[in-house]
Amino acid sequence: MPVIHVSILEGRSVDTKRAYIKALTESSVTHLGCRPENVTIVISEMPFEHYGKGGKMKLDELIEEGITLEEYHAREAKVAGQEK
Repeated sequence: MPVIHVSILEGRSVDTKRAYIKALTESSVTHLGCRPENVTIVISEMPFEHYGKGGKMKLDELIEEGITLEEYHAREAKVAGQEK
């Protein structure tokens, strides 16, 4: 029975997370040979001020780029082909 823990930055829509859970479950069924009802997905969302990379807080990177959280998520959705 796989239990998958995913940490993501906050702000994605419920529909996006629903689709992600479905995709992870389907992949687990395909690659691990388990039943969908035995796959557990746990998504933990982090505020941008709780995430850093390369010595910089993600929130500070956005501020330096002059973009808002909403603009960041719109950009990410566009890159993923999931415009909101």
